[in-house]
Amino acid sequence: MLDSNLPPFSPKQLEFIKNADHKFNLAHGAVRSGKTICTLFRFLQAAHRCPGDCIVIFGFSQGSIYSNVIRLIMESNEVVSVFKVFCTWSEKKGLSFGLKQIRCIGAGDEGALGIIQGMTIDLCYCDEITLYPENVIEMIKTRLSKEHSKLYASMNPRQPGHKMKQWIDMAEFDSKYYQLHFSLDDNPYLPQHYKDDLKNTLTGLFFKRNYLGLWCLAEGAIFDFFDLDVHVCKRPPMAAEYWVAGIDYGTVNAFACVLIGVNTGVKTQTGKKMWVEKEYYWDPHKTHKQKTNTEFVRDIQAFLEPYSLKGIYVDPSAAAFKEEMRRAQIHVIDANNEVNEGIYKMTSLMMDGTLSVCADCPNLIKEIEGYVWDSKKAERGEDAPLKQNDHAIDALRYVCASHKIVTFDLVDYYRKQQQKLQQRWQ
Repeated sequence: MLDSNLPPFSPKQLEFIKNADHKFNLAHGAVRSGKTICTLFRFLQAAHRCPGDCIVIFGFSQGSIYSNVIRLIMESNEVVSVFKVFCTWSEKKGLSFGLKQIRCIGAGDEGALGIIQGMTIDLCYCDEITLYPENVIEMIKTRLSKEHSKLYASMNPRQPGHKMKQWIDMAEFDSKYYQLHFSLDDNPYLPQHYKDDLKNTLTGLFFKRNYLGLWCLAEGAIFDFFDLDVHVCKRPPMAAEYWVAGIDYGTVNAFACVLIGVNTGVKTQTGKKMWVEKEYYWDPHKTHKQKTNTEFVRDIQAFLEPYSLKGIYVDPSAAAFKEEMRRAQIHVIDANNEVNEGIYKMTSLMMDGTLSVCADCPNLIKEIEGYVWDSKKAERGEDAPLKQNDHAIDALRYVCASHKIVTFDLVDYYRKQQQKLQQRWQ
């Protein structure tokens, strides 16, 4: 019996739970639309009744399995947590569900093939399945060889030629497949301001996939919303509390460094703000001169010397340059180089008014205006920007993907702690 304090399932979630009794059961659509809750609930129901003992939870990585799946069962107040009385979790053994042991396998790279090969799977749950390599997806499918074998999967859409879109289309004429599309409005428990914020901070590909839940190609301008009058300022909008920098290393191609001012907004009550204050840009094709790592380090020292830096984020593959920076006693941080994640964060920060660019950054502005998706790679099923004139953008992307603005207010913290103590004594 479900706790009466928990929100009930939405009509779309109930539709999935009621009808998802096929071999391949697929929930797809917008982010935060309720897909994970209902697919996981239905999977755990099936695990309770499963006649076999080879039950697996797949995810992009072990970490994502824990944060996206296990925490919902063991720690949250969601409806799936009603199963936690039957569950114990161990990083070594995985998830124990009653007398059954559920294995947890990261499937985000082809190394998973060696683990999956040879298994005969009775039941599996696939979180973020569109992020797995397609040969891993195909291997999982071949392992579901028993008549009672079932797969439950949740996913955000990708390109229309993706293997999972092919499975979804199979549901029209093959009874082994069941699919249900979720839109953001299918989750009635999301506050309207969250939906409005998401709508206002997404654009282009990310709006179509994450908000509308559509399977579409990555095409056209990436920053199609970029407006010189809106996103470019003549001078920094306010005083910076600190600065960070991003570096895209190049010797044959351009070398770029961007300096970004940050104001957390805690003192000013204006909300967090970031702005690209100035750029260092060296293009050997235009200058007809290549610089050594030692020369670049001296240039960067002079470029950044007047500023109180909290971090310098560098292309993780630039090993020799990073070593030269460390020899000069400059601390550098390996940046998060997940391209689409960085683009998504840059887009969101610009759209919600957090990130702007100062007019003293002409190369960055030019690159933003010309940044487009690679149409040839899109036809092959890959979402990637066209690799040209993107050096300053890459430097900015490293910062956006890697640096977290901490807006911790000490006064507010102590006030909340005092309120908790008062409530405890009442």
